[in-house]
Amino acid sequence: MASHKLPVIDLNEISDEQELLPAVKSILLNDDTFLLKNYANIKQLDGLLYNLNHSELPDEQQGIDPNFTGVSNLGDNLFLEQYIANTDDQLQFNRQCNNASLNNLYTRLFKIGIFFANLCIRSVVLDDENQKNANISQNQYFTKITRYFYQDQTSQELPSGEIFEYPLNHDYVSHSPVGIITIFPQATNIKYKPSTISSDDNVWISIDEPDCLLLHTGSLLANLSNGIHTTSPLKICPQSNTVHLTIGPPLNTVVDSARGDTLAKCLLKQQIEDFPQIAQKFYPKEMAQLQLSKSLQFYKNLFSACETVLSLFVMSRSLGSPIELYSIFPQLSNMMRKKITQDDFLKMVSLWPECYSLKSNSRGELIIGLPERNVLATLVNKSRRLEYSERADAWFQKAVNQQTVITDVPAVKMGKRRGSDNIGTDGSMIRQKLTSMALPREKRYLANPKERFMNPEKNTDSQSNLLERLRERERKSSALLSQRQRHYQQFLTVKMKQVFGILHSLPWNRPYTVTYLTGLVVDSLQDSNNPIGISEAEEILEKLQSLLCDEISFQIVDGGLKVYRWTQLDKDSLSAKIDTMSREELTNNVDTGL
Repeated sequence: MASHKLPVIDLNEISDEQELLPAVKSILLNDDTFLLKNYANIKQLDGLLYNLNHSELPDEQQGIDPNFTGVSNLGDNLFLEQYIANTDDQLQFNRQCNNASLNNLYTRLFKIGIFFANLCIRSVVLDDENQKNANISQNQYFTKITRYFYQDQTSQELPSGEIFEYPLNHDYVSHSPVGIITIFPQATNIKYKPSTISSDDNVWISIDEPDCLLLHTGSLLANLSNGIHTTSPLKICPQSNTVHLTIGPPLNTVVDSARGDTLAKCLLKQQIEDFPQIAQKFYPKEMAQLQLSKSLQFYKNLFSACETVLSLFVMSRSLGSPIELYSIFPQLSNMMRKKITQDDFLKMVSLWPECYSLKSNSRGELIIGLPERNVLATLVNKSRRLEYSERADAWFQKAVNQQTVITDVPAVKMGKRRGSDNIGTDGSMIRQKLTSMALPREKRYLANPKERFMNPEKNTDSQSNLLERLRERERKSSALLSQRQRHYQQFLTVKMKQVFGILHSLPWNRPYTVTYLTGLVVDSLQDSNNPIGISEAEEILEKLQSLLCDEISFQIVDGGLKVYRWTQLDKDSLSAKIDTMSREELTNNVDTGL
């Protein structure tokens, strides 16, 4: 990934402005970010940025308004200063910028932005109607200039007179600009996603080119290009005093005619995502709707992942064997790149309760049942995913129309029925109740017979009787201790199968430290009805290794660290050996009791 190089337009190699159009077009066919090198006024831009960082501080007295314009304290000594301009008559932004250096910087970036925005439109927007709607000129535009200012309090003067500076914590935040193009006057402390990486992958490449301008395309350009161009988010560091300017057509420009979305609506959504502290004050309902929409998208993706994982489970085991819910969480977490818990699964199921059947087994663990149809065909059929999406959208429409909008889906409530595997049908239970009602009841009277108050004479304890009672107490204590140990071993045996399932899902022929495995086991089983700790997990791993010594190898490396490795794990072999071990333990217990 380090070999990926960001495209660069060197203005010293451009003799005519007409040469810029093919250069920009070739870049936008594969990338959404490029550098502008050897800009003639780069020194003036650096001077303005220096003034903004050292002398012209944000005026916190301005405050912030519902248009997200003005100055706001975001907390942790971080300030936001932002101003928006729009030329159409429907939306007007009256807040004026009184910062001289920021105004001067805006003027210079505005000229560059209009020029390159029109180049981008001509490069990838081929539809004449879309080109007309996206036209940007000196009298028809929308702009948003955003400035972050971090009040540095990391330096401290030591008694010796030296200045000691604490290392600055760079917290990068995601930024998905709307409009046509966004310009950064200094290409530092910015991360971009290479074009060869999926938008879902968490792979970013840092940019550190202080002598270059950085230009990044917005979502409107990608939408108007009809698939010719795509764009992805950036990651910026607000603590590094980032400044950027976004340019696009007027805010009344229609982005999606089918839904009636305009650029103004897209801008509001982006501002709510970028500044939730401000949105919570002015747009609490819209913010709740946005959070709920993200939650629903997460559950849609989770359902799709569940369909894939369950189809693999069906192919790898017999159709009649139950699937315990905890056993699919490691695969779901890997696919979703997020830890999936039982609560997440129950929330997903609440949007379509009939998608799976859930019940409790005899140990109180939730097991997932497959639909009553052709199982494999049901899971790989895309119509199930479509039906879940439609049900989720219908639920969302009802939820957002409520007076109070919730921010997450409520989880479906499951009653834990222990020992349900041995319970008969409802009809047999009713018959048992009727039979018990038909039996004659024993008559009970209040009575105090004389025998109740007649106590037998106590015999005088001899030394032999006292010793006998002590021996009896020791036998009872020993029996109780043996019973507790036997129950503990039975508990470990039950958990052994669950831990084996986790090991079975990991890649084989790889070394795994005991620290990694115990942490993974504890984390995977913590949402089950009977979670275990680090010591129990380590003991179960040792028992598994002793049972499957031919499949699971174990060694201690330098420093006393235990390392496990396995070649091929067979569930049937494990079940047979566990049954044999259980019979041996039962025999030993009987022999010990005799």
